[in-house]
Amino acid sequence: MDMEISRVTSKGQVTIPKAVRERLSLSEGDKVAFIEKDGNIVIAKSSIAALRKFLDSMAEEVHEKGITEKELLNDLEQVREEMWNEQKR
Repeated sequence: MDMEISRVTSKGQVTIPKAVRERLSLSEGDKVAFIEKDGNIVIAKSSIAALRKFLDSMAEEVHEKGITEKELLNDLEQVREEMWNEQKR
C-alpha cells in the first residue's frame, strides 16, 4: 500500500480507507492518534502512539543520564532473571 486517498467532509470528517484500517488493525470504536513527525502527519492506533511516546521519553531519559546500551542490556537481563526466578517459586 503506497497511498490511499480520502475526502474531507464539511464537518472535517474523513473515512479511513479499508486498506489502512486493516493495516492498523482498527475496529469500530478504536481511537486513533495523529502525530506530527518530520513535517508529516502520521496516523496510528492510539495504543501504539501511547507506547511510542513512552519509549521515546525513556530513550531521552537514558540519553540524558548517559546510560550505555551495554548497561541497559545488563539491567534488562538482571530484571528478566529475577522475574524468571520469581515465577519458578
